[in-house]
Amino acid sequence: MKAIYLERHGPPEVFRDRMVDDPEVGSRSVKLRVAAAGVNFADLLQRLGLYGHAPKLPYIPGFEVAGEIISCGSEVTSFSVGDQVAALIPTGGYSDTVVADDSVVKKIPPGISHEEAAAIPVNYLTAWFCLFNFGYLSKEDRVLIHTAAGGVGVAAVQLALDKGAEVFATAGSEEKLRFLDEIGVQHRVSYLEPDWAEQIRLLSDPGGIDVVLDSVGGECLQKSYELLAPLGRLVSFGLSKAVAGPRRNWIKTFLAWWRTPRFSPLDLIDRNVAVSGFHLGLLGSKADVVTDAFDQILSKVSAGILRPIVSETFPLSASGVAEAHHFIHARRNMGKVILVND
Repeated sequence: MKAIYLERHGPPEVFRDRMVDDPEVGSRSVKLRVAAAGVNFADLLQRLGLYGHAPKLPYIPGFEVAGEIISCGSEVTSFSVGDQVAALIPTGGYSDTVVADDSVVKKIPPGISHEEAAAIPVNYLTAWFCLFNFGYLSKEDRVLIHTAAGGVGVAAVQLALDKGAEVFATAGSEEKLRFLDEIGVQHRVSYLEPDWAEQIRLLSDPGGIDVVLDSVGGECLQKSYELLAPLGRLVSFGLSKAVAGPRRNWIKTFLAWWRTPRFSPLDLIDRNVAVSGFHLGLLGSKADVVTDAFDQILSKVSAGILRPIVSETFPLSASGVAEAHHFIHARRNMGKVILVND
C-alpha cells in the first residue's frame, strides 16, 4: 500500500512517501480503501513534536478516513465488502489502505461525499463531547466558540445552533468573520483585536457566557475564564497558541504554556464555575460512549441538520500533505482540510 510517513519532526516537508505491506485484518476489524482522509491541527502538533501521545517515529499520522470496505474480519456482522464508510482510527490515516475496529466504523449517509465523510469523525466528536458531555449545553445557554471558522469550530457552531443556544464566536480575519455570519453565528469578534474579550463581555451583558470552548490556551484561556457567568463551564481541548508557524519555536511554545492559567479549586468555588479538559484520542476505555455519539452525529447528518464544510482538498501524497499543513499553518482554512486519494 501507499503511505505517507512522518520520519522526523520538523517543517511540513519532512513527510515521505513509502510503499509498505497492507495491514492485516483482525477478527473484529475491517480493511478499507481510503478515498479521503482528514487533516487535523493535532497532526501539525505531531509533526512538530509537540503532541504528548504520538506513536514512536517513524509512523503514519492521520486520525480519520472515509472509503470503501475491501475486507471484513471473521466476526464482523454489521458491514460487507463494498460498503462506503467513515472511520475514526488511532493513527495511520495518511495512507491508501486502513484497518479499523468495527466499533468506530460507520456507514456514510446518502448524499454525503467521501470528502465530507472524512470531515466528520474528529471534528464533530470533539465538538459533541466538549459541548454536551462537559459543557452540558442547553437551548437557554450562551456559548463562546474560539477559532470558530476551523474544523472543530464549524462543527461546534452547527451543533450549538441545532441545540438552540446563542452563539458567540471568534475568528482572525474579515473573510472568516463573514463566513461565520453565513453559517449562522449571531455574535462574532476578531480575536486579533486587543479588546476582543471586552467586546464579548458587552455583547453578552447581562448574563455572561455559560459555555466556552477553547483550543487556543495561553492568555486566551484566562480571558475566557473571566467571561464565565455563574454556573459557567469552560472546556479546554488544545493549545494552538504553542504553534507559531511551520517550524518549532521553543520560546513561543514555552510562553504559551507559561501563560496558560492554572485554576485553583478555591477560585472555582468562589466563582461557581467549572473548568474541564478533553482529548478525543484518550477515550479508548469509553468506546461505547464514542460509538453512541458518532451514531447521533450521523443521524443529524443524514437528516440534513449537520453538514460538514470542506475548505480545501490536497493529494494524498507527501507533497500534498506538506501543502495541507502549510495551508492550516497560514490559518487559511474555513472548515475542514482533506487529503484525496485519486
